Amino acid sequence: MDKNSADFKMLVYDLMNGSIDLEMHPVEESRYVKNAYEEGSDCDQAYAKAIKACERLGERLGAPSGEDPDVECIMNSMLKIQEILCMKMYEYGWFFAKSEKE
Repeated sequence: MDKNSADFKMLVYDLMNGSIDLEMHPVEESRYVKNAYEEGSDCDQAYAKAIKACERLGERLGAPSGEDPDVECIMNSMLKIQEILCMKMYEYGWFFAKSEKE
């Protein structure tokens, strides 16, 4: 697979955020790409804090399940922004790594 393809970038992103069940779908790249959301990691702790804050906001806003649609929209939008930035960062890394060779 081309290392600069959209599929490969998404594979790296999915490995980074723990979206791939490596027991069910082992991939070679998991030897190099670590899950940034592993239990106890900085990302795991920050995400847990964000989820708790979303639940508290939802409760204060009167959502019986603690899940307010606007709060969910904010979280989902922030995760989408994270994905977009990660993909751009990969592209910039690819560009600068390539230009180093030339």
